[in-house]
Amino acid sequence: MDPITCAHAHPYTAQPDGTFACACGQLLDVTDIEPDTGRLWTVDSAGVLVLLDDPRAALAALQGAVQNLREAAEYPCPQAVREQATQTLRGALAALRVAAAHGIRP
Repeated sequence: MDPITCAHAHPYTAQPDGTFACACGQLLDVTDIEPDTGRLWTVDSAGVLVLLDDPRAALAALQGAVQNLREAAEYPCPQAVREQATQTLRGALAALRVAAAHGIRP
C-alpha cells in the first residue's frame, strides 16, 4: 500500500466534497487518478489516498504460481522453479490480504 503524494511528498486525504487535498493545499479530483496497470486506488482508514495491487492481478499471479509448482519437476532446475513460485505465492497472498482489509475483492 503506497500513499499518493503531491510533489512535496505530502499525502492526499479525502475531503467532504469528494476531492483529495494535500498539506500544501493542492487538490486532486477522482477523475485525475490514473494508477498503473495492475494497481488500483482506495482510501485507507485515516482518509489517505493509497495505491494497492489489484487483487485480480494478484489472483492471476497466484494461479500461475500454483501451476508452476505443479509442473516444477518438468524443468531442468525444479528447486529454483519451486522457490520462485513460493515467492510469487507469498507476494500474491499478501496483496490479496491488503486488498481484503480495504474491502476489495477480486
